[in-house]
Amino acid sequence: MLALLGCGGGGGTSSPPVASNPTTPAVPTTPVSTVQTASLQAAAPSTYTAGSTADIAFKKLNAFRAVQNLGPVNQNANADIAAKNHQFYVYTNQSGANGHVEVAGNPGFTGVDVKARLTAAGYPATIAGEVIAFSLEQGNPNATAVDNLINTVYHRASMMYQGFTVVGSAGDDDTNPLYIDFGATEAQVNAGDYVGVYPANGQTGVFLTHSMEAPNPFYQELEMTQANMCTKTSAPVSVASEASTVLSVTTFTLTEAGQTAPLDVRLITSATSPQDTTYLGQNVAFVVGKAPFKPNTTYNVRFVGKATGTATGATNGLTIDKSWSFTTGSYKRGCP
Repeated sequence: MLALLGCGGGGGTSSPPVASNPTTPAVPTTPVSTVQTASLQAAAPSTYTAGSTADIAFKKLNAFRAVQNLGPVNQNANADIAAKNHQFYVYTNQSGANGHVEVAGNPGFTGVDVKARLTAAGYPATIAGEVIAFSLEQGNPNATAVDNLINTVYHRASMMYQGFTVVGSAGDDDTNPLYIDFGATEAQVNAGDYVGVYPANGQTGVFLTHSMEAPNPFYQELEMTQANMCTKTSAPVSVASEASTVLSVTTFTLTEAGQTAPLDVRLITSATSPQDTTYLGQNVAFVVGKAPFKPNTTYNVRFVGKATGTATGATNGLTIDKSWSFTTGSYKRGCP
């Protein structure tokens, strides 16, 4: 599940999870002639028990952010409390179908949305987000809830939101999914000429198909079923520019190494549909293949486009022409 305030998700439950994303900072109105400099925080170790679900999730999340040159999110005890409080609320009230929202008067209520719950737990967030997912480990004990969240469109967009500074979690078990709450009182900022991609250049073990998530980014075309994900999608590939900029796409192609014809893909941006406007910032673009990736195969990516906004320091924006490659693994995520 996905929820974003001031900021869309995935997972391995039989009922897909829901996600959220924060609002992008407003583009400055005063023209600037220099590229915005980055203001990123330093990483801090967590106090999660080594090897616990929360510890694994924390490390995987920050590794995912690091390969995109995003600032780390650091553990916050109050955010941990907020996540645990909400986990208790959802379990007690069996409200999984609307897992990001609490109703005043119900047992365990601490706030309608994640921003309110963080504040109630002692962290007065100005931006906030939340993702929820079960682990999916059948056939691959290393495929955790975070891996499945990253392997989606909307939830990945939430987890790579540039402004978050803190994170709290409530670990999954046989009954409960993993809850991850994000927040910031003052957003960290990337440089105006920032460009991040995922999967990263040279990355290996990339999933073959898109994970289950709710909301469904393919709702105009496909139902969110395991069968459709297994046969009609590839893992998503994304590009992001600095958070306050608008990313426009000229070319975004995926090509199997050794081949010349690009794959047939779906381009997904905030302009794709009204739903995408809700869950995606204007600074991100995704492509998802219309068939699964081949196992143990290298794919070449090329993105050509432009990021516009005063943060870039250029009147006509930042021209982007970026090529990179990644290699898939063999994990089929529950597919035959």
